[in-house]
Amino acid sequence: MPTTSDVVAIQRARLTSVGLGTLRAPGDDDGGAVAGVVARLGAVQSQELHSSAWGVAQRLATPATLEQVQGALADGSILRTHVLRPTWHYVVPDDLAPLMTATAPRVRKAMASTERSYGFDHSVLARRQGVVADALTDGPLTRKEIGVAIAEAEGAPLDAWHLGQLMMHAELDLIVASGPMRGKQATYRLLPEQKAWDEDAARVHLARAYVRGHGPCRAEDVAWWGTLTKTAARAAVADAGLTRHEVAGLDLWADGELPEPAPTGTARLLSVYDEFFCHDFKSWPSLTRDGMPSRWLYTGLVAVDGLIAGGWSRVLKAQTVEITVELTDEPTAAVWAALEAEAARYGTFCGLEPTLVRGAVGKGTIG
Repeated sequence: MPTTSDVVAIQRARLTSVGLGTLRAPGDDDGGAVAGVVARLGAVQSQELHSSAWGVAQRLATPATLEQVQGALADGSILRTHVLRPTWHYVVPDDLAPLMTATAPRVRKAMASTERSYGFDHSVLARRQGVVADALTDGPLTRKEIGVAIAEAEGAPLDAWHLGQLMMHAELDLIVASGPMRGKQATYRLLPEQKAWDEDAARVHLARAYVRGHGPCRAEDVAWWGTLTKTAARAAVADAGLTRHEVAGLDLWADGELPEPAPTGTARLLSVYDEFFCHDFKSWPSLTRDGMPSRWLYTGLVAVDGLIAGGWSRVLKAQTVEITVELTDEPTAAVWAALEAEAARYGTFCGLEPTLVRGAVGKGTIG
């Protein structure tokens, strides 16, 4: 059974691979800009737009701003689509086809039961996707505008569930992905024709991407992240040219040697569903001493040396952002100084003056 020091050593190595240790500067070999962060991670869970944008921005030595992340979405250097488990994720264009090829078959199977209960008609799917593609030829549209195009083509509107399911299939079939935000409204853009991938090769690509951006990790973590069977994940990891390490009785994989550990005392205010904690926690050593309130999962986690040290929430105002941290232990002066630095970086991201206080985490701005 790994000791606490073993777990901290593993987690500090993972902080490095996941981009939360020594932060990257623009111009680093693997890309310091927004798209480079996303490419390094393979994909970034992103159903909460504001929070997930921070999760990308904070991995840069000088954080990107919210506007810069939104700009990368607008120009297509990153895309937002339903992939992997599936939920919304940022991906770079080059990774979209292999990740979708690897995960879409099991996603479709998971959708089938609900679709039968709602009477989803697959016989008209290709025709409706053609209407969607034609409508997007002149540029990105909101889901509501696509619904208008469907209604005009068919003489009757689709209800919200059927329209949403149609767009999900259009994403899985690599016809559409996200376009630029239009105010607070998301849009879809038409994708160019994508390279065809063999499913086995696509799963290997997925395994390599996950381990590169999240290791050291287990094959089970690859399965969880990519909605693969454990058998398929083990085969993909074995074929991906990765390196196996036995650490404190755990069978872990890395992209070569174990990453250099993040500096001692590394403290981060993590985004909701941050990629650092996007893995299968079953049989993984505990990352908290006494458990934690579930509400922290929906505002954000405080991580110190890769362990869960608290939760945080934030309230955006006209000129300021109020950040509240709820910690499991009394912070040392060094940890509090690191959290103050994180709060300052979050202020840079928001373009607001930050304040940092201790207290019970309540409702905050996440989306």
